[in-house]
Amino acid sequence: MPKLVIVTGSDSNMFYLAKGLILSLRRVLPLHDAELAFFDLGCTPQELAWLEARTHKLLRLKDDFSIANMQGFQPYRLGQACRALLPKYLPGYSSYMWMDADVWVQDPTVMKQFTDPAEKNLTAIVPECDVAYAFLREPASALQFHRYKFHQWTASYGEDDARKYALLPIFNNGVFAMGAQSPIWSLWERNMALSLQRGLTALFDQLSLQKSLLEAGGLHALPSRANWMSHYTLPYRRVEDSVWVEPRSSGQPIGIVHLIAAVRRETYLRRGMLYDDGDYLSPDEVPENLRAAFLAGRRRPVIGEGPGT
Repeated sequence: MPKLVIVTGSDSNMFYLAKGLILSLRRVLPLHDAELAFFDLGCTPQELAWLEARTHKLLRLKDDFSIANMQGFQPYRLGQACRALLPKYLPGYSSYMWMDADVWVQDPTVMKQFTDPAEKNLTAIVPECDVAYAFLREPASALQFHRYKFHQWTASYGEDDARKYALLPIFNNGVFAMGAQSPIWSLWERNMALSLQRGLTALFDQLSLQKSLLEAGGLHALPSRANWMSHYTLPYRRVEDSVWVEPRSSGQPIGIVHLIAAVRRETYLRRGMLYDDGDYLSPDEVPENLRAAFLAGRRRPVIGEGPGT
């Protein structure tokens, strides 16, 4: 069995993004003795057939934390909860890497920045912090952002933990890697269950992991270009080679592009920020409300597409 399993998942609404991630991983899997597992959160039979040809394992999730009857539950919430249980769903691997469906790998060498620490039972993850992000430059954005974090910590664990942790950057678990023997797995599961006693919050999965790492150690923090949060600040695209880079004059190539936040996806599509500009997608694979933006961002027209369509 390969040492590493890379795990993602989506429903049908996010599948057009998941396709980009999976295609971008084709260069990665052979380099890392890795397999690819996918959690079906509500895909169509046609989508599942596409996945069966390109992944090693297709899985359905259980309601491990009994959240299905909680206020605010949607099936994608199971995809948040399962992250603390990857070794239980997929036993036998030495390392686990989770990647959200709305990310894609631009530079395959970035993967070693995650997998090498994971092999040492550290948790490789990216704090949501970069000098280009708006909340580090704009007072109004900073106030809004820190209020949001304080609210999320309070809702998840109460004011004492909020005062302790809310001024720290959030550790974004949309991309992370951890070794199978890490003690963080069991602590994360307990902290997640503790948070869920207060109900479903937007960040229950992220904050429970962060709380575990702050309590027990084992954090290996990576630079922002390893998981670029596009909703904070859009990256630049170099003219000479079309590579997405950090948005500054000395900007370095981004390893993993994270197309986070549904409200920003029209902008991402218009700027051609999908893997390979989304040229592997047909318009009917993109949610109807985003198709015009998708077509505007393509490098090549759809076959048979004429002016004004």
